[in-house]
Amino acid sequence: MIIDAHAHAAGDYASAESITTTVKKYEINKVILCTSPKNNVDLKAPPNVPLMKSPSSIYFFNRMLRLAYKSFKSYGDGNKYVFELKNRLPETVIQFLWVNPLDPQLMCNLVKNIREYQVKGIKLHQAWNPFTIDGSEFNQIVEVARENRLPIFIHLYSKEETWKLLQYVGSHRDVIFIIAHMLGLDIFKERAKDLHNVYFDTSGSERVRGRDVLEAIDLFGYEHVIFGSDTPYAKIGDQIEKLERLILSGDIKEHVFRLNIEHLLSLGTLHQQTNGIKGETYGYTI
Repeated sequence: MIIDAHAHAAGDYASAESITTTVKKYEINKVILCTSPKNNVDLKAPPNVPLMKSPSSIYFFNRMLRLAYKSFKSYGDGNKYVFELKNRLPETVIQFLWVNPLDPQLMCNLVKNIREYQVKGIKLHQAWNPFTIDGSEFNQIVEVARENRLPIFIHLYSKEETWKLLQYVGSHRDVIFIIAHMLGLDIFKERAKDLHNVYFDTSGSERVRGRDVLEAIDLFGYEHVIFGSDTPYAKIGDQIEKLERLILSGDIKEHVFRLNIEHLLSLGTLHQQTNGIKGETYGYTI
């Protein structure tokens, strides 16, 4: 079975009915769902650009995403919509809270929303919302994540912001960070042996290739690589096939497809892992 750890409430996951059909088709056990930008459930996958097929090429696309976001029409509270989907499919949908750090009202209600929606993680997206890693808003969110034992799933905007996060995670070892689309592998590898609280998701349309997944496994260990589709921005079947084609043991594939995120979220149990420093562990009870 598979846990899709990176998905938006749009496209194949736009409704309870389409989620039910999709997870049955692809033998997906659970979906970690957050809202689509401005709760637009009709979003389509962006076109692939020839010769731009690597995780680092996403930095270029981020500029277009930021411009496009300004023109999107708002369709209401996306976090509330995902919560409603979760209530209809409690055995399938796991909710991550989408947070815009630059929205004062949302930040004011952050803890309230975490408790009301009973989320399992926090989703941040620098292309949609132009906050910075060294800003006070980001630090506030990290503190809330620590207090509530929630991982932070983040889409980084630029190499500069990636370098900032690399410096940041080292001094915040008791908070888990999941890096979307393997952005910044070439930067994070500078401290690969020390980043025990950093994980990488495999999604990214054709811009995250099988070779990139293998590189992440080689650098950080297969326990730190997590399957995600990023639906609707990529086809679920293509993302699954990308991993199935890799020459990896069945045990490693099972960890990437399901076990790593299961352990990370704990799913009702306490999961602890030594972080490489004597006497220190991190663990989440979700």
